[in-house]
Amino acid sequence: MFRYVDGIDKYIDERRMEVIRKNNNRIINIRTLLPTFGKSELVKLLTSKYLEVVEKCSIEIYEKPDSTISLISNLRFLFETCITTRLLTSEENFKYKVRYSIYKHQLDKANSHVKYSKLDFDLISTVSSKEKELHEKLDKSNSEKIFAEVDQLYDELGEEISILLDQAEFNGADYHKEVVNRYIDSQIERKNKISKEWEEKKKLLLADSEACALFDFRNQISKVESELKDTRSWKQKAKDVGLSELYEFIYDYTSALMHSTSYAVLTPKQLDISEITMILSLATRLNCDILRKLKSFSGVPNMKVLHVDG
Repeated sequence: MFRYVDGIDKYIDERRMEVIRKNNNRIINIRTLLPTFGKSELVKLLTSKYLEVVEKCSIEIYEKPDSTISLISNLRFLFETCITTRLLTSEENFKYKVRYSIYKHQLDKANSHVKYSKLDFDLISTVSSKEKELHEKLDKSNSEKIFAEVDQLYDELGEEISILLDQAEFNGADYHKEVVNRYIDSQIERKNKISKEWEEKKKLLLADSEACALFDFRNQISKVESELKDTRSWKQKAKDVGLSELYEFIYDYTSALMHSTSYAVLTPKQLDISEITMILSLATRLNCDILRKLKSFSGVPNMKVLHVDG
């Protein structure tokens, strides 16, 4: 890792703090002027939400510099936010793709929950069947042996990889089957609710003159989802906004530490001071880029905001 000149720490910290102060002022400026000068309700919503995540990531980075996972995961998130905000300013239709991709994410999440929950249902059903078979053999002569075997069933279940079986022994397998089944039903109901809401949003988009000008909907609901879909990878998005080299660096660097690679396992977990300094500085510069792009995207003018007490 790059080594800094001895004794330069104070200078680097002071320069970084100066940019942090400017970034904080940019946040105040955008947040104050956004309600009045924001280009549209959609632009106001996205700008506000991205300001929130930038603040959250920044706080975690600056307040937890000793946490390797917190540093690198937040750095990666900030970089992806930087890509997104550049796309928001360079591609007029991207704001719609960002806003409405949430329905796909929510539906995918619900489908994933249902799919994996069914595996847990199969597991608890197997335990329930085996427990019933054991109880059918129960009598005074073998009760200790049968109860030990039932305990063994739950002990083995406790070591299975699962997401919904923590209360199985407390509830009993037969009842816990119903608990898992109700959860599956709730996720299916949630998925149906999201799907219905998405269909209503598609109708509203067909009535949105700006959206219709930016996309080839042809006044067909069936065309809305395909037109809004963005299949580009983060790598391609980074290339489209001129960040290919930084993408390669950040993804190689963070992946080596976030994933169970030989590098992550065989090298020290704690970052050295030069790495921490590099991440703090890069995060600060990414924030600066993000906030500049958000200001441009939102339509907030170059006006100084003054707060007067009294």
